[in-house]
Amino acid sequence: MRQALSYICNVTEAKSHRRILVSPLNWGLGHATRLIPIIRELTRQGHYVILAGEGASLSVLKDAFPELDSLALPGFNVSLSHYQTQWFKLLIQIPNFLKAINKEHSAVNNLLREHNIDLIISDNRYGLYSKQVASVIITHQTNPYAGKYFSWMRPLTKMLSTFLLNRFDECWIPDVKSKNNLSGSLSKVTKNLRYKFTGLLSRLGSYPHMNTKVLTDVLVILSGPEPQRTQLEEILVYQLKNSSLKTIILSAQPHRKAEQIGNIRLLPHCTAEEHEQLLYNSKYIICRSGYSTLMDLMVCKRTALLIPTAGQFEQEYLAQRATALFGFKTISQNNLKHSNLSDRLIPNTSTNNSIQVHRFNLPDLPLKK
Repeated sequence: MRQALSYICNVTEAKSHRRILVSPLNWGLGHATRLIPIIRELTRQGHYVILAGEGASLSVLKDAFPELDSLALPGFNVSLSHYQTQWFKLLIQIPNFLKAINKEHSAVNNLLREHNIDLIISDNRYGLYSKQVASVIITHQTNPYAGKYFSWMRPLTKMLSTFLLNRFDECWIPDVKSKNNLSGSLSKVTKNLRYKFTGLLSRLGSYPHMNTKVLTDVLVILSGPEPQRTQLEEILVYQLKNSSLKTIILSAQPHRKAEQIGNIRLLPHCTAEEHEQLLYNSKYIICRSGYSTLMDLMVCKRTALLIPTAGQFEQEYLAQRATALFGFKTISQNNLKHSNLSDRLIPNTSTNNSIQVHRFNLPDLPLKK
């Protein structure tokens, strides 16, 4: 009887209104935009959400939810190389990455006390766990890809990943549990990892679109950290500014001013509704193969020419998988420099989606400690 009463009390407590800290990694805008459906559902259920983060990712969430409180919570800002290979540049940043995790951990414990927070939801921020309250981490990389030349390192990277993820009470994987899912082997999990599949996370898929009205010929969606983001922008501007193709570039820089470069309209950012209409009403789409971008495309059932960030093994793997399974096409950034872009474009058509797209479903929140 006591056990039954304890279980009922715990379930009731889990469903009660919570004070929840939500924080994205500031690595491009995707980690922020994919939190929007989670925050929307949490607030709909009556929970009190506090946003935390830095830079452009926090700005995106504050714009989407101006009514919510927000806090500064600095993190680790990765820096990529100017060159095709990234492994050495990333390798030498590992000590700073580990230091940043410790700093995040100390900072978040202070925030818990100051703001009476009883649940943390972190998107790829590995220091935002606590022994005081329940914590969740969102990531599709439970089994990081080290590239074909470093495949011998995969057991080590998986061991490190599992160790870091198990500091959290739960790991939410933004995908479906299926052989032909979007993340593939990246989301392969070990038996001792506490995880839940949430379905695909996207702020898109909820707005009316206009299939009969072409808004532009080419839609370019930029994303990711510098200097690679700017390098791709420069390549595409050079190839498209004097072409006959009317082009819109979403620069993923919310504080930047809109500008016109030849036949290119460069926009800093746009609303979810505007973004969705552009996806449906552009003849061609060009973008990185970042996971959040691919989730947006899959939810809207759109195809694109994918250009993986040079030397970023995860994006190279995702681009190859999306091309093999879902009707996308891929080209390396280096090959793009020496190609006629017009010959590489593919029509913006519905994805060859061999799996049913399962939209996001908020899992039961972990119990309070």
